[in-house]
Amino acid sequence: MRVLITATSFSQLSRAPEDRLVAAGYEVVHNPYRRPMTPEELRPLLKGVDGIAAGVDRFHPPAFEEADRLKVLARHGAGMDGVDVAECTRRRIVVANVPGANAEAVADMSFALMLAAARHIADGDRTTKAGQWVNTYGVDVHGATLGLLGLGRIGKGVARRGRGFEMRVLAYDPYFDETFAATIGVDRAASIEQVMREADFVSVHMPLNEETRRCINAEKIALMKPTAILVNTARGAIVDEEALADALEAGRIFGAGLDVYATEPPTQSRLLRCERAVTMPHVSSNTPGALLAMGNGVVDAIIAVFEGRRPEYCVNPEVYG
Repeated sequence: MRVLITATSFSQLSRAPEDRLVAAGYEVVHNPYRRPMTPEELRPLLKGVDGIAAGVDRFHPPAFEEADRLKVLARHGAGMDGVDVAECTRRRIVVANVPGANAEAVADMSFALMLAAARHIADGDRTTKAGQWVNTYGVDVHGATLGLLGLGRIGKGVARRGRGFEMRVLAYDPYFDETFAATIGVDRAASIEQVMREADFVSVHMPLNEETRRCINAEKIALMKPTAILVNTARGAIVDEEALADALEAGRIFGAGLDVYATEPPTQSRLLRCERAVTMPHVSSNTPGALLAMGNGVVDAIIAVFEGRRPEYCVNPEVYG
């Protein structure tokens, strides 16, 4: 059996998951580009491959045209927007992911971006090291209203952190967890628009799909308070980046904290030139605990399929029908 590892962070901090594959007798090959790949780049690499430890590459046709032995595609994370699951199902390829493995690490980053944007931490670091002594003014985090768009595992982690800062937490999610909300103290919003209007900090934790793509658009951003901050650690394409850049440049909102972008790396994005934006290079999951949990979850799924078992988090169980 041959396993292709396209996830660039798979073995970065611990080789333990990869060592498990080798110990099981599987041949391991790595992403030759050391970055997310396009379907055209993936196409020749999938020939003779039985399993994939997939990163945020685009697994869409024509990637599968030469996949003559592929049995399982396991996502090194939870998001499935880069995988054509229907095409995999048609080809009888099992698709799995590892939901929740990186939830606490991403929640940490979300809250770190809130604090950094609220208190000009990146600018303060840069100017102080340059020998300047700039007196900046931020906005309050303690006691503010935290708005969550999505109350899944990551959203819940951010909610817990917000409550630690004695924030009012307001969340919108079509599948709102009433039990969690009652336990932690989370108010249910009737709409995305309510969150955008009332929150001092809006943190995005929705999956990317056709319904959510660019749903945080100019109209919704216009609802935000001039002192509000938008944070996105979910998927860049959920936010209309041009509309966000317009709002930041005009000073219509206080700031933004971003770890994800519609195109990565975002070399042409106006957001990189916005002084009011704190930008990170999609590294929310890059902690030892999160990467080890994701790596082991991927290996568990691959080995399960190779041994004729169903993986714990099978995205397309209909392949077993």
